[in-house]
Amino acid sequence: AAVAQAVGAWLRGLTEEDSVLLEAMVPTAHLPVRPPRSPAPRLPMALRICTLVCRSWGDRPQLCQVACAVGRAESPVRHGAALPQGLDSSLQQWGVAAPSQRQALATQLREASEAAMAALLATEAELSPQQRGGTRAHTDILGVDFLLACVDDALELVALATNSQRCLETCVLAEAMGRAVGEPPGDLPRLLAEAMLHRAQCHLVEGKDILLIGAGGVSKSFVWEAARDYGLKVRSSGC
Repeated sequence: AAVAQAVGAWLRGLTEEDSVLLEAMVPTAHLPVRPPRSPAPRLPMALRICTLVCRSWGDRPQLCQVACAVGRAESPVRHGAALPQGLDSSLQQWGVAAPSQRQALATQLREASEAAMAALLATEAELSPQQRGGTRAHTDILGVDFLLACVDDALELVALATNSQRCLETCVLAEAMGRAVGEPPGDLPRLLAEAMLHRAQCHLVEGKDILLIGAGGVSKSFVWEAARDYGLKVRSSGC
């Protein structure tokens, strides 16, 4: 009621071109963390989770890397403000002691980040090449940021924003830090290389003339769809 009253008061004083923008206030989760070593009061902290999703073969979203950052709860936790760390260790430090609960949050994070990428790919598929910015223009890498929140006494992952460059930088830094301390290499370099190589191969065949001999019937219709997406000029010949 207080918010509605404040918005109504603003609207009465605004001109026709002005508007009021409302954003949801998502409270960060307050969990029983370890007692501090110092007797000084401990400030409320927030956990921001950064995910990087790649377009895999067959236009399937695939989670590549996860990196977490801790910051003050009263202000947004921004990229580059803290060193990244792993999801499992971050949840343990946050007080999530049960392995099953940490695994459930990791599964929920994968599903939510890949769903965000899938929604973006579906939207791009409905756009014309001119609306996308070109024949080969589409999203290969997407970063999705989440906040660990508490809703009805249950931990929830709330999506904050999508980006590409900042999440990529954070996740690459996390990967490099892990390699520096002896952790086995993750899938991030391989998945990024696959995405770039796939785009490079599409660029090499774009505009080329391809002769298909015996392309088949309805069951081979995916050949023509792929040729259209790759920008090929197809000539067919029966057997």
